[in-house]
Amino acid sequence: MAERFPKGSILSVISSISSPNSGSKQPKSGKASQSGNSGRRRPPQPKNGNSEIRSPEPATLPPQQGRGSRIGANSPTSSEEFTTQDFLSDPRSAINPRKPRTSKTTQSKTRQPRKKGLAAVDMFEFPDPNRERENVSSIASNPKSQLPTATPPTTRGSRPSSPPARIPDTVIPADAKKPPVPKPRPQASQRPGKRSAPRSVPPLVYATRLLILGVGIAVICGTLLSVVNAVSRASTVAAEEQTTAGQKNPADSASAAPATPEVLQLNQELAALKTQVQVLATENPSLTAGIFLVDLDTGSYLNFNGDTAFASASTIKVPILVAFFQAVDEGKVQLDQMLTLKSEHIVGGSGEMQDDSPGKKYSALEVARKMIVVSDNTATNMMIELLGGADVLNQQFANWGLRATVLRNNLPDLEGTNTTSPQDLINIIAQVDRGNLVSVKSRDRILQIMRQTKNDSLLPRGLGEGSVIAHKTGNINTMLADAGMVDLPNGKRYLLAVMVKHSPETEKPAQTLIRDISRMSYRYLNDGETPADSQVKIKN
Repeated sequence: MAERFPKGSILSVISSISSPNSGSKQPKSGKASQSGNSGRRRPPQPKNGNSEIRSPEPATLPPQQGRGSRIGANSPTSSEEFTTQDFLSDPRSAINPRKPRTSKTTQSKTRQPRKKGLAAVDMFEFPDPNRERENVSSIASNPKSQLPTATPPTTRGSRPSSPPARIPDTVIPADAKKPPVPKPRPQASQRPGKRSAPRSVPPLVYATRLLILGVGIAVICGTLLSVVNAVSRASTVAAEEQTTAGQKNPADSASAAPATPEVLQLNQELAALKTQVQVLATENPSLTAGIFLVDLDTGSYLNFNGDTAFASASTIKVPILVAFFQAVDEGKVQLDQMLTLKSEHIVGGSGEMQDDSPGKKYSALEVARKMIVVSDNTATNMMIELLGGADVLNQQFANWGLRATVLRNNLPDLEGTNTTSPQDLINIIAQVDRGNLVSVKSRDRILQIMRQTKNDSLLPRGLGEGSVIAHKTGNINTMLADAGMVDLPNGKRYLLAVMVKHSPETEKPAQTLIRDISRMSYRYLNDGETPADSQVKIKN
């Protein structure tokens, strides 16, 4: 009979394992025999990786009465030779289990101490009988380890004071291996430390995104540019309105800087020709002449009071004609557009339309031809109204770089309020010739109309045979003028404008002066001669 140890200590557990059961021999394999009234062995316990037998209410060790030492089951010394003091001398053999919760232990009617020990033994799990002693040694060598809880078996002939533990339907032998329980596969979102690989985007999707981004940027930039352009236009219009409001009379706009540069390329002045022209001009002190000549082939020029403003008379009709064909090119006016003659258009002076009754209709091209060919003043007034009035035309003249050309009154303007200069007349004809202001087709029509001018008593009288001139004359009581483009037989082309201010009594000397200047220019540019007494055959 084994020595009784304090209840709940490891000694009682080991004693119950190592003591013989009613004269039965201890198994050689080291299995712990579980004694009872029947003396049968406990059925082998199933293996479990968690070293626990599942039960609804696991049994626990009875409360510890005091701190004591525990000894391994595989010790060769019998249980009677060990005392509590021996275990305390060896700290490695001491095990300090947690205090289990008190529970009722099932006891049989006989051998109460043995049954209590068996209840404590059942707290351990013995998955493999051959490894019984190894488990006890491991518990003794590791004091910090905790004893697993197990469900106490129910012995024969005893009544359990608590509900029996659930017995599995199938008993698995000790030698058989339990199949591993498949673990649930974690979802992608629950896998720790792993990130889903980025999905590859097709190149077509990238191209589409870039295209959408580019279109969006282009729309934004276009909107910003349109806003900036609108603001700049508004500021420009405001500045122009302020300038127009600050002008007291139309003559001030003539002195404004040109919006477009002049097309005349002037190289050197024709000094020899200028000397002869000055001699002719000073021989008639009662006449005030302004002369401007340009050789279009070489850029040589002659300027004698060429930038002086004179009364324009009918020469103002040349820039009006250019403005008409510019409106045709822009689609504002049609050549076959019908215009109605009104009573306020009809004026005296030169022209044929003054004899027609109001209400008669003319095409726009016919009115433009009559304005130049026969210098019709009535046709000129109709054309001024068609193009928007004097203010609109003056703005166009300024944009073309005409500094002295201003339209103040309708024709015939016998007082000479409308002004221009020889340089402005040459400038406008040169721009028409270069195609800067109108299309090529409109340029050809303008020159063709100007070559049909009926009055050929001034510049044409100084030209020789084979010369062709497209020009326009002007004549009022105190001013005589002629300006045009001359094509010489040798292929040269030059521009010449002569304006002479005179008194009513000196109109004849003014005509002679214009003819002589035309003759000198023709001889100089065609033959290279400048003698004043040279004889030039005049075109009749």
